[in-house]
Amino acid sequence: MSYSKKTKIIISAVVVVIVIVAIISAALYMQQTQKTTTQYILIGMPLPLNSPIGNNMLDSAQLAVDQINSNGGVTINGTHYYLKIITYDTEEADPSIPVSNGVSAVTALITQDHVNFLIGGYRSDVVDAELPIAAQYHTIYITFGADPEISTFVAENYSANKYIFNGFVNSTNQGLQYGLLPVYMLLAYKEKLIPMNITNFAILGEQAAWTKVDIGNGGESSPLYKPFEEAGFNVTYINYFPLSPPGGSYYSLFSTLANLNTQAIYILAAGTETPLLVSNWNSFNWSADKATGGHKPILMGADVMAEMEGSTYNYFNATNGGCNGEFTFGWGPMIPINITNSSIPFYNEFYAKYGFNPNFESGFVYSAVYYLAQAIEKAQSLSSDAIIPYLEQTNYSGPAGLIKFSPSHGLIISLKPVPSVPAVAMQWHSDGKLYLIWTSLNPLTFTNIQLPNGTVINKVTVIV
Repeated sequence: MSYSKKTKIIISAVVVVIVIVAIISAALYMQQTQKTTTQYILIGMPLPLNSPIGNNMLDSAQLAVDQINSNGGVTINGTHYYLKIITYDTEEADPSIPVSNGVSAVTALITQDHVNFLIGGYRSDVVDAELPIAAQYHTIYITFGADPEISTFVAENYSANKYIFNGFVNSTNQGLQYGLLPVYMLLAYKEKLIPMNITNFAILGEQAAWTKVDIGNGGESSPLYKPFEEAGFNVTYINYFPLSPPGGSYYSLFSTLANLNTQAIYILAAGTETPLLVSNWNSFNWSADKATGGHKPILMGADVMAEMEGSTYNYFNATNGGCNGEFTFGWGPMIPINITNSSIPFYNEFYAKYGFNPNFESGFVYSAVYYLAQAIEKAQSLSSDAIIPYLEQTNYSGPAGLIKFSPSHGLIISLKPVPSVPAVAMQWHSDGKLYLIWTSLNPLTFTNIQLPNGTVINKVTVIV
């Protein structure tokens, strides 16, 4: 059969089109194949995402995930894996502390989402209930509750519960550093370095698991009562305060403290109730408080919500300026402070990306993603049992300090020559900004202390 020249040209054109289509199809197939074969390590995060606290923790983890993935992810036996976060909102920052939400979260993340590991947890009451679920499914869970019972859970049955790691400073270790702050402040007053007087001291702890080690049964039997008394304070009141006050106000509690002539209030609060508490502290009529001349007592303590300043969430605005003068304690670079080599870079990247300060958990959550990734690569496995020995050898310097684990998987906190995980204290000033006033790295020195009349003392050093 013979073909005309025109026919041959047409046939050649058709062949070229077919070849082009085949090449395009092959390319599309390769792209689809690559998409479907991308390997992921799934990290489940049970968090109170209905609050700024939980979102702050998620943001810090996502920052670490993005950084690790941009550098190629994690390599196991020649295969590259990217990290991916799957969340579950536990709503645990709410005053109701819904423990069942945490149990549901961990169960669902493991059995339905099939995550490889868990990083998260916030309220100790919720975390304590989550631990048996993670252990039952042999899933590593790095959590951030402050209850010492988290490590006790591991110690009591290591073989069954070795999957649990407490990536945060428990309340016992917290007290070893935070107890220094009011004591040295008292010395500063006695040495007339700060022209105020604090002798009558009230201690309030939110009604939650992590405060039990400090408040105990309340009153003179409280574990904190004697140490404060020995330090020179007259403890006027020590007990729990309700997360949801009767009548929606803390005025009744403050009336009690005013009648006891309280000069300072030390609070331990990790939930979302403190904007109300602090607003009430500011607006309450303290005229019955003779020891303060009818003025409101100084407010200091671990108020997690008070650590956040920025465009996304701002505590000064949330309290309508009521937090003016409040001292709040925390851990890690919640404001630009050079705790470790990575502290300020972490703070700057976090704030640039999210528009508000990291909170006291953020540096620990961020670090956990990194040291877990390192342990996975060392183990060359996704098996929790294979990874645990490498997690136990963690020696990671992160934004909040040095992370090392004890045999019961709690953080090892060394205090000498300087604290390995330092405490930080800040104060809200009348200009609506949060200022650094103290760190346990230099416990005798105070900076930027705003007095009740608005005067700011730039720096004082206590003589012991």
